[in-house]
Amino acid sequence: MERTRLIYRSLAEIVGSDGMAIITLTDEPLARALCVVCDQTMRNQLQLRAEHQELCQSMLPEVLTMFLDDYVKVQKLEIMIYSIRNGQYMVTLMNADNYSIHSIRISDAILLHVIAGVPIYIDEELMKTQSVPYQPDQQKVSVPINSLDTEKLKDELERAVEEEDYRLAAYIKEELNRRTSQI
Repeated sequence: MERTRLIYRSLAEIVGSDGMAIITLTDEPLARALCVVCDQTMRNQLQLRAEHQELCQSMLPEVLTMFLDDYVKVQKLEIMIYSIRNGQYMVTLMNADNYSIHSIRISDAILLHVIAGVPIYIDEELMKTQSVPYQPDQQKVSVPINSLDTEKLKDELERAVEEEDYRLAAYIKEELNRRTSQI
């Protein structure tokens, strides 16, 4: 499996949402961006790391990461985004020494990347389908519809119908139908 290394770039609040935000990860050449939606709690955690590095050194994730490094070298860990199902990226955390693998939420994996520098990789084919060209100063970003959870999709369907954007509504409905037919 070919893979692409990702780097955390930014966090932007989604206007009009309940504190949700978009995390932007890019490939190393800064050509493509993967945008991931996160909840308010994770947005707050990432903002804390960006603004208060010294304060964070005594917070539980940082302390556990330092403690973990005494037993498993953090440099031996890797994060792999390998698929997407029903609006959720499928992600694993692997110890390269003994090849033990554990599932992890993508937002938690990104936080681990930010705190401890654990590298994040994505399947190259998934990156091609889920990413958009990276434009660092862009005010708006595209998020693939298949990366939104079902509840958010239902909200967006309502909004599209209210705004009489029937083309978008049809596209969202198609994604919702695809998900229910898989169950």
